[in-house]
Amino acid sequence: MLQLLKELVEIKSVSGFEDELRDYLREKISDFGFTSKIDGVGNVIVEGSSDLWFVTHMDTVPIKAGFRYDSEFAYGTGVCDAKGSIAAILSAMSKIDDLNLNFAFFVDEEESGNGSKHFSQNYAGRAVVMEPTDLKIATIQFGSAEVILKFKGESVHGAYWNKGVNAIEEAIKFVNKLKGNLNFSIQMIRGGSEEYRIPDECEVRLSFIFDKEISKDEFCKIFEGLEYDITEFYEPIECDRIKEIERFVKEKTVMPSWTDAYNLKTNGWKVTIWGPGSLIDCHTEREKIKISDLYKTSEIILKVNEML
Repeated sequence: MLQLLKELVEIKSVSGFEDELRDYLREKISDFGFTSKIDGVGNVIVEGSSDLWFVTHMDTVPIKAGFRYDSEFAYGTGVCDAKGSIAAILSAMSKIDDLNLNFAFFVDEEESGNGSKHFSQNYAGRAVVMEPTDLKIATIQFGSAEVILKFKGESVHGAYWNKGVNAIEEAIKFVNKLKGNLNFSIQMIRGGSEEYRIPDECEVRLSFIFDKEISKDEFCKIFEGLEYDITEFYEPIECDRIKEIERFVKEKTVMPSWTDAYNLKTNGWKVTIWGPGSLIDCHTEREKIKISDLYKTSEIILKVNEML
């Protein structure tokens, strides 16, 4: 398991550059005696004999850290999100004689989600979307939105701290006004210059999480009178009950981030979200996963295949 994970992580597969990892997966799958195919956008597809799929993604965010292991945790970009899930799938496949499950490995999850969008429009069924949930079953995936706001001010000489209109201060005032009413984080703030003057422009990118329904029209009202651009907006989705995975996993959780489950669900699939690792350190240099959890994951996949 450790060797599999090390090999997977050391193959760089930043979104848009999944080719080398795709070739690696196809070779491994062939070694296990199964046939894979590539669809029109580059997803790897392995078909069994049931309607149940275990799916995850091949791509990662840009590299923050290399692979290392401390006898309990493995570390490195993609080790949890979601190459740990890939390692568990491959480990399970190496022990399967009769393949009842289906597997799919998607491109582009970390960017626009084109892999799962294309797949969900060309196949049908039920899916366990493998993302870090600490091996608990998600009952809901929260909604999310990303907004870019532009604030204008009036520039004056920097010595006049109390004159003009400071665009950065205007941005801070608006963000502080939102606090307590919505769940969001400041992802980026850009404004000012090396010149000694009060800044007259500021741009802020905010990321919102919705734990209950909100329409896009309602959301837009928050920004009335401002210059803004909503670059992403996704409603919450309710996960489905998939009995095969629920037989072996009892604990429940929520998924606070967008996943490929959204595209599958909106295209008529029944979905749940489940997988090894904790989401909190993903996309950072601290990303990690317990090797012991990968063994648990692989065993559950094997049991589900046997159950089918």
